[in-house]
Order: sequence, then structure tokens, then C-alpha cells
Amino acid sequence: LSYCNEYKSYLSPTMDLLDEKFFDNLSKEEIEQINSELCDDLLPAADRVKYHIDKKGQKVIDKEALTKWMEEAAMASQIGNDYIPFTKETKGKKFVKVEEKKEKTVYDDEFEKLLAEAEGVGQITDGDIDVLADILGANSLLGSVDVSSCSRPGRETGLKSPIIDARATKVLEPTDMDAVNETDVDESIEKIKSNDGSFKECNVNNIPLDTATVDSITSALCRNTSLTRLEMCNCNITDDCIEGFVNVVKTNQTLESISLETNKITGKFLKQLALALEANSTLKELRIANQYYTTGVGDEMAISKALDKNNSITKFSMNWKNTGARNQADRCIMRNNDIARKKRQGLL
Repeated sequence: LSYCNEYKSYLSPTMDLLDEKFFDNLSKEEIEQINSELCDDLLPAADRVKYHIDKKGQKVIDKEALTKWMEEAAMASQIGNDYIPFTKETKGKKFVKVEEKKEKTVYDDEFEKLLAEAEGVGQITDGDIDVLADILGANSLLGSVDVSSCSRPGRETGLKSPIIDARATKVLEPTDMDAVNETDVDESIEKIKSNDGSFKECNVNNIPLDTATVDSITSALCRNTSLTRLEMCNCNITDDCIEGFVNVVKTNQTLESISLETNKITGKFLKQLALALEANSTLKELRIANQYYTTGVGDEMAISKALDKNNSITKFSMNWKNTGARNQADRCIMRNNDIARKKRQGLL
């Protein structure tokens, strides 16, 4: 009767009105016949088929016993004539290193003769190298810079360039990075704090300063109205001190030059220092080149954009890597110099 109850909705309306005793009077064969003729798409596939198996299920399979029997049967089976035993092999051809064949360079008779004479003497003079260079055409193969570099003092090879290299004869001025600075830092800080009118320039280059000393200088400069030039090159200044310089650039209206070259300031904090220039209209020179850390391209672009918002900086030094940032900074400096020229001429 369970099948009949499920299929009542498929019967005719008059059949729905019949009493349930109608199904009680049906035999088992008649119920199965009705069940086989009706179909419901919502039922599982096993219930929708017309034919069902009435065979009872067998006992549960013992997997361990079956596996043991398969192993015993495999061991007892005879191997056929086509049996090929397993052998480990490597696919492809075995790599064999081929020795490189060195081709012998053949020179003309004159060159061979010169080499033989040089080997017999045991040394080669500059004149011999000049002759060899003429035979090989080395003067035409090398550029002017390469040829001139061969004739620099201490690197004489006999090759003479017709173009005089200015770099070989240039006399370099001795650097002042190792010069001893005898400035009294504490005395300079006291003059800045007291706003001494005669103290216009503060030079503490090449003096290693700790963070506390640098903070004392920057905090004093925020209230100073007489100092116009500050030089702190090679003072071991780090990122921890840049916040003080940012405040100096934003608040001080008398400083005209700040030099922080050859320190240990990263590009991130150099960018903060450049962004502070937007609030400054008196600073004319800012030098931040030759830092210990390399500045990233993104920081360089930000620094060049910050210079575009400042109209007073006429001198700016930095080691640029990005050509676009350098060109933009150069245009800003040229614009500021033009503005300064017009102010001196009274045109603005």
C-alpha cells in the first residue's frame, strides 16, 4: 500500500474520491502492476524501474580472506614465456662531455717574428707594443676613452691616443672629508639658543654627533632668528633625527642654506624633509647628496614633486637614479632661479 499512497496524485479525480478500502481489496499482483505502470521523476532511479530483483543478499565479503587468497593464487600461478624481468634503466642517451677544441690563431709572418723575438729576449718594450698595435689596428678598435685610459700615469702600455684626456692630467683638489673640525659643538648650541646676532654660520662637519646633540641643535634652531647657514655633513645623522630638521624647515624663516650630505638618512625620511619645503619660502639651498643608503625611485619622484611646490630653492644636490625625477627637479630649480633673478631686477 505504500506504493499506492505515493501514486494517488497521478490517479484520476474520480479515483481520488474513492475510499481507501478500494486499495485493501486489491491483490498483491494488482498493486505491483499499478506500481509498474506509474512513474514519478522525483523518486530514485532504483524505485522508478519496472523490474526488481527479489534475490536475497549474500553474506558480507571478508576482504582480508579475499586478499590472502589472491596473493596465494598469484604466487602459485606460472609465469608465461613472455615474462620480462624488471631492470632499472635511464631513458635517453648518456651524457658525454665533449672537450672544446681550441683553434690555433694564425698570425701573419711579421707578427709571428715579433712574438718570437719577444720570447727570446724575455721582455716586451713599449716600442714593441706600438708595432703590435699598428699591425693589429688596435688604435682603430679602441675608443678614445679606452685608448687614453691605457696611457694614464701608472698604466703605460705603449698605446698613445691622439686625443689628450683631460682626466689624466687633471689635478684633484684634496678632499675636506677627513679634515679635523675644531668647532666647539656645545658652544655653538649655546649661541643658537641665545640667538646670538653675530653667529650667522654653524659648521660642525666631520664631527660625529649623537641623536641627543642633533635634537638639541634642531630644537634651538626652531626659535633662532639670526643663523643663516647650517652645515652638518658627515656627522653620522640617522633617520631618528630627521623629525627635528622637518620642524626647522617648517618654522625657521631665517635659514638660507642647509647641508646634510654624507650621512645615513634613508629615502623615506629625505622625502619627508622635501615635503616640508612647501611651508618654507626663505630656504635657498638644500644639500642631501651622498647618503649611505640608496634612495628608491618612488621616493625620488616624491622629492621632485615636492620641489615643484617650492619657489625659493635655487640650489639642490642629490644622487638621482631616476632620469624623470632628475629632469623634473632640474626644471624646478631653473624656474626658481628665474624667479630669484626677476626679484633682484624688481620685475616681481
